[in-house]
Amino acid sequence: MNLFDYLFNNYQIVLQRTSEHIIVFLISWSASVLIGLLIGILITREKMQKYTNFVLTLSSIAQSIPSVAIIALVFLFFGIGKLTAIFSLFIYSLVPVIFNTASGIINIDKTIIEVAEGMGMSKKEILFKVELLIALPTIFSGIRNSAVINIATATVAAVIGGGGLGVIIFTGLAHYNVSIIFAGVLPVSILAITIDSILAILEKKLVSKGLLYEEGKL
Repeated sequence: MNLFDYLFNNYQIVLQRTSEHIIVFLISWSASVLIGLLIGILITREKMQKYTNFVLTLSSIAQSIPSVAIIALVFLFFGIGKLTAIFSLFIYSLVPVIFNTASGIINIDKTIIEVAEGMGMSKKEILFKVELLIALPTIFSGIRNSAVINIATATVAAVIGGGGLGVIIFTGLAHYNVSIIFAGVLPVSILAITIDSILAILEKKLVSKGLLYEEGKL
């Protein structure tokens, strides 16, 4: 049986696993983006800047840890199930969001901040109208990286009850069947490319609007 025969004969299973994959991805990734942005912004604030380098170093170390190790550690504490898989994916995809958000903000030219302060802008206005605007491309790079990492890692999370397309891949491995393996790999690749492309379009629109706002055209 070739790949297309398997997909045709088992399209309901593939669709079911794909929907599971998307749900697990959306829950864990959305949470990681929200929390990651909050942490990334928080550690760049004046009162928290003494912790910035520590958190960025910790993030770099965490990013080097294999996804299987993270999933295994969470599994040891929380056992098997979808919630365990979601939490594992949340932890693993949190790192690039925190790192890029904080890096994007702290690398802004201090002169720009001083000019904004001289214009009488409040700290809140500087954050939302200056810092986040300038750091947006770097922040979005982390968000996109986080999404791709999450989608790929979700296949491994299948071993702890996460469901999704990883189930099909591991089934193919168990039966030494290349067609079944690719029946799981193909939708994962399509999902990753699709999500990254959507985020790339959204990034361009936001950056474009931000530039227009900055120039006083909105």
